[in-house]
Amino acid sequence: MIFGIGTVVVDEVVELPKYPDADTKIEIFGHWKQVGGPVPVALSTAKFYGSKSAFMGRWGNDLAGRFIQSTLQDRNIDISASRMSDDWSSGFAHVWVDRSTGSRTIAFSRGSLQIPVADDVDANVLHGCHILHLDGWASSAAIKAAEVVKSNGGIVVLDAGSVKPGMSDLLPLVDVLIASSLFRKSQFGHDDVKPPELLSLGPVDVITTSGAEGAAWIRGNEVVHSPAMKIAAIDTNGAGDIFSGAILHAIANQWSRRKSLKFANAVAGYSCSQQGNYSLPTFDNSGFN
Repeated sequence: MIFGIGTVVVDEVVELPKYPDADTKIEIFGHWKQVGGPVPVALSTAKFYGSKSAFMGRWGNDLAGRFIQSTLQDRNIDISASRMSDDWSSGFAHVWVDRSTGSRTIAFSRGSLQIPVADDVDANVLHGCHILHLDGWASSAAIKAAEVVKSNGGIVVLDAGSVKPGMSDLLPLVDVLIASSLFRKSQFGHDDVKPPELLSLGPVDVITTSGAEGAAWIRGNEVVHSPAMKIAAIDTNGAGDIFSGAILHAIANQWSRRKSLKFANAVAGYSCSQQGNYSLPTFDNSGFN
């Protein structure tokens, strides 16, 4: 089972022909609502391809929270470790997608709620967890969960979208670090980071993602690179989260690093050519060698 702890929001997405200039108006090309957040999107992707997934998140008993809950339930993700409360407000994001380039700009709120802490992590719930997926949110709960999963022989994966409070204490417990360009810039001041520097953070494996330039898997002195798909992007929102979900599925199935990267790039690339972060290709996974 893949168990995830992370931020969850409702994305209110508007698709524009192009970004408008300041103090101007522009007609919306399309709009939709979706569940967002690095971990729930990754778990949704992994579950889509057949990996059993569970999520620990928090949301309010409001319109957005009920949408989050029903969506994750419809995707057959176990949310029994999650909490909803009348006293909380759910996280949300406003996402502007530039259809001409596929780029997006996001303004978000994690909502008004109690962030999980170490005491909220039930070791019994994690007994069947083989892969723990984190985004660095709720660091004390993430660290406790990582300690439990590692003591049970499991693998800890961190999707480091950016540097977050407490991440330096979490990194030594991480087995696989997915280091985005934004994370590399915020951690090191630039994204052209050498493998030894990345591995010095603690993980045995580091996967770097660089958008259209593809992804690389670093282990020791070996670097495996996989190019991105050549596609006409119309919506890149959530592409990194989808990539991570495909990697989770690949790890769960013990695929080679090369096959894993090829699969993840294909899934994320396809999603960028479609609307929404749950637009995933249905193909024979065995075709990725």
